[in-house]
Amino acid sequence: MVGPNDVEVVDTIQLKPDAGLVKSLGSHHTFESAIADLVDNCIDAEATRISVRLLTQDERLVQVEVVDNGRGMDSAAADQAMTLGHQREYGDTDLGHFGVGLKSASFGHSDVLTVWSSRYGAVPVGRRIKRANFSKDFSCEVLSADAATEIQEQRQKQIDVAWGTTVVWSGLRSTYHGRNATEAREWLSKTELAVRQHLGVTFHRLIAKKFIVIDVLVDEVEFADEAIGTPVKAIDPFGYATSGRPGYPKTIVASAGGHEVKLECHIWPAKTDIPGYRIQGKSGEKFQGFYIYRNDRLLQVGGWSAAANHTVQRQLARVVIDDASAIGSLLTMNPEKSGLRIEANFKDALARASAADGTSFDQYLQDAEDTYKTANKRTMKRHPVITPDRGFAPVVRKQIEAELGLIKSDSLEIRWTRMPEGEFFDIDFGNSTVLLNQRYRWLFAPQGSSLNDAPLLKALMFLLTHKIFEGTNLGPKDKDNIALWRAILGAAVEAEEEMRYE
Repeated sequence: MVGPNDVEVVDTIQLKPDAGLVKSLGSHHTFESAIADLVDNCIDAEATRISVRLLTQDERLVQVEVVDNGRGMDSAAADQAMTLGHQREYGDTDLGHFGVGLKSASFGHSDVLTVWSSRYGAVPVGRRIKRANFSKDFSCEVLSADAATEIQEQRQKQIDVAWGTTVVWSGLRSTYHGRNATEAREWLSKTELAVRQHLGVTFHRLIAKKFIVIDVLVDEVEFADEAIGTPVKAIDPFGYATSGRPGYPKTIVASAGGHEVKLECHIWPAKTDIPGYRIQGKSGEKFQGFYIYRNDRLLQVGGWSAAANHTVQRQLARVVIDDASAIGSLLTMNPEKSGLRIEANFKDALARASAADGTSFDQYLQDAEDTYKTANKRTMKRHPVITPDRGFAPVVRKQIEAELGLIKSDSLEIRWTRMPEGEFFDIDFGNSTVLLNQRYRWLFAPQGSSLNDAPLLKALMFLLTHKIFEGTNLGPKDKDNIALWRAILGAAVEAEEEMRYE
């Protein structure tokens, strides 16, 4: 019998890809993961400022822009960026990998992709791909340098830097198309939150290290250039104050094919309810499993990838794998960079893995289960709170830490400022600050003012408001509570002032 490798070869032909494959690009991308893929390109271009702009008309999303201050592209680089599957020379720290990210992310959610770019010393360039045409013949439109120069001037207004790249999605398929205005607002609000939180957790290391600043802007198209976006906050999936079990986190080492992979095994404290444990408003139970990083970019947010079973009792278990060299041999990344496949040889290695103290991977899972089960037998447990910082007396800060424990990743400031009569306090959520009306300062600090004055008042305000700042955004309930507190405390402080005068 003739084997497949024994047959005579009579010719070799080149089979070029059919443009029709474009129709399937991005089918596995969520809206937020597609945006994250564009941010990867910005970071690879050495951007430090990235603005994600969700532009609306009549409260319907009609255009998406991602603007950065990276090194930009000239004409040749722009052509390569728009070429499907073109793989440039990737550096060790680059986040790009397959050469399809820009096109896949864009065509998963829009019908028209436009790219404008300006590189120092080069003529500004513009390129546009229409999905319908690209899926027939891979055609790309070259846009005028004059138009690209106008976008360069527009970029200067948007992010204060002319150089860089602007990616535009139009002809959106991922948007609310109905006529119900309430539904449209709700859809837009949820979409913004999903984008903000996905970026916050995916790039949390880079944001926390201040390597990049990402903001998200939602505004009507005609007003957007004058508007200012709100920065994305880092959401650390390991941002607990104290481990849920003594001896953790601990490192378990798995060996496969001559390669050692370190698994940093964490057990969250039980009954935690803070951002980082909850992600995108979902229960922390959904985020047990592996957290796989590549160059500080989070590729997988939980999930056991068939290496272990998902159970309620394991919801406190999270494992960091931060080894780029394992990707490709032991771990296989998908084009969407939203999860990895753990290969069979690595699963076998997990069964043999152990820590320096002899703890196996199975024992780690058992420890996580025991921690969860034991905690459920206990009564009430206090949760750590945001760190009280500037404006709080040291003795107050120390007592709050002793009683509750602190979330070290963020802090809360309290300060006096000028406000209208009858208003007692306000919330500056973006800057994590409680504002008190300077007009009434004398009521609580009659001996003169100092940075840490009125400790009783400030402690009470902290206890009232700290949960507001421990969330990732101001929800409807938060806004209603703030309005309630402002109304009651505003009336109370006016009554207090009137009594003092009498």
